[in-house]
Amino acid sequence: MKKFLLTAIVGVLVPLYCSAQENILSLRECIEWGIENNLSIKGAGQDVVKAGIGKSESRSRLLPVIQGFGNFTNNVHPGTMVTDGSGLGELFGLDLPYMPSKSLRYATTGGLQLSMPLYDQTVYTGISIAKKVEEISGYSYGKAKEDLTVEISKLYYMGQSTAEQIRLVHDNIRRLEELKNITKAFHDNGMVLNVDVSRVSINLENLQIQLNNLNAMYEQQLNMLRYVIDLSPETEFDLAPIREDISGGEHLLAGVSPDLYELKLLDAQEELIQKQGKIINQGYIPSLSLVGQLSYSNFTDEFKNYFHSHQSNRWYNTTYWGLSLKVPIFDGFAKRNMARKNNTDYHKLRFAHEDAKNKLDMQYRNSLNEWQVNSRNLQKQVDNYRLAEEVYAVTTDRYKEGVASMTELLQDELRMNEAQINYTTALYNYMSTELGLLKLTGQLDLLTR
Repeated sequence: MKKFLLTAIVGVLVPLYCSAQENILSLRECIEWGIENNLSIKGAGQDVVKAGIGKSESRSRLLPVIQGFGNFTNNVHPGTMVTDGSGLGELFGLDLPYMPSKSLRYATTGGLQLSMPLYDQTVYTGISIAKKVEEISGYSYGKAKEDLTVEISKLYYMGQSTAEQIRLVHDNIRRLEELKNITKAFHDNGMVLNVDVSRVSINLENLQIQLNNLNAMYEQQLNMLRYVIDLSPETEFDLAPIREDISGGEHLLAGVSPDLYELKLLDAQEELIQKQGKIINQGYIPSLSLVGQLSYSNFTDEFKNYFHSHQSNRWYNTTYWGLSLKVPIFDGFAKRNMARKNNTDYHKLRFAHEDAKNKLDMQYRNSLNEWQVNSRNLQKQVDNYRLAEEVYAVTTDRYKEGVASMTELLQDELRMNEAQINYTTALYNYMSTELGLLKLTGQLDLLTR
């Protein structure tokens, strides 16, 4: 019987425990889910796909282009050509006058045309530019994922901080409820005044209001996190307990990473502008193409001749192939002006690159200093928070013994609340500055390990 009851209890409690565990999303899970499902990231991924298609499109310019054509012309007023008849006169030894000849009314032409570049330096450079554009799209996608990781982490840390405040307020409410019961007992025995009971009730009510506000804030933060990681509104989840370990941090002293996507983007954009300038100058180089055509033409004076046998219903073949050479001679200084503009854009980007490096160095120094300050502040706030709880516990015992007054106890309770708020604020500030340093040092992947 005992074995049966034990099995039944385990069968009930284990699913409940597993359900509670499954309800908690870690920071790593939120980041991975967000990168996979966030709509903005999906849009950035389509830009990468588009850039790859653009590279294939540039390569296709090296392939032959074959197109069919067909023309039908109804010359309502056929044109007239006039010759001097010299050819026939010489043939027959006659002096012939000018001879007019009238074209037929209907003309039909159809066939195939071929063109393929044999040498065009701009095509080869265009392929190189398309590859660089694809590379830039990849960097943009990587930067979008980094930005999303930072956004998710900040929301997660904010939610953790609020959840920690909720936990502390719950503990405070529990203490005050115990204190209220003790004070009521003292009042019933005539040891304290009714105003002391009212003071405890007021503080308890204030804590309950604070708890309600924190619960509403926590739900809003979870809703924001749901939106960012594209989780359905019906999905219920909680966050893992906040991390209190602040040991270590040597990995944050590595300095600004040279592999930041911001710097990679600027490097790639510089190379892209250089290639664009190169393709402008290559516009002065001649290009050579293979061309060819196969066509058939038909001429008749009556439309009905298309539908039955007639002496004019004949098709004439024209076939040719050859080489087409294009030599740029003068373009009104268009290429020269384009080259000047490209050179201006290049120098402008160089200045932006240098400014970005200096700005990142400044951000790193400031973030490192802020992180060190927050680390010290957090340690002090942890000590203050724990000391305030110890002082409150001692004052509570003294109050139970009738040594401390209600006023003294409530003052210590207020100081403990302030210490708790300062502690959770310092903890969030520390984690937020640590997150900024992880991004600047190129170590955001530590969040998903």
